[in-house]
Amino acid sequence: MTEEIFGPLLPIITLDKIEDSIDFINSRPKPLAIYAFTHNEVLRKRMVSETSSGSVVFNDAVIQFAADTIPFGGIGESGIGKYHGKFSFDTFSHYKAILRRSFLTEFWFRFPPWNNYKLELFETAYNYDYFGMLLVILGLKRSRMRFDIN
Repeated sequence: MTEEIFGPLLPIITLDKIEDSIDFINSRPKPLAIYAFTHNEVLRKRMVSETSSGSVVFNDAVIQFAADTIPFGGIGESGIGKYHGKFSFDTFSHYKAILRRSFLTEFWFRFPPWNNYKLELFETAYNYDYFGMLLVILGLKRSRMRFDIN
């Protein structure tokens, strides 16, 4: 057991005490998966909290492959990322941001040269105060603060 096993082999390692398995796992590079067969709930909790691996499976060696709703992937030397089902698609996908702005409404006041009128309109638009925007456009609202524009 000095090389990585990559294939349909499941090594069975026997230990004098099952609790020694945590020390055994931690003494080697992080495994891709830990398959532990035990009914001991305390050992299960310790196995999850005291070891580091890509995944942990209790009392089965095939279900992880069959369940495509959970990711499969390594950590450290056993690999990075998560794969399986949609997780593989997401890993190798690039999410492209797409933004479309209509030319129907143009907030002309967002462009220089700046003045107090434009900044007041910009402030009311930023705060989604549409009634306030109407009042500013009609000249019925004056700003409580004056912007110092040179």
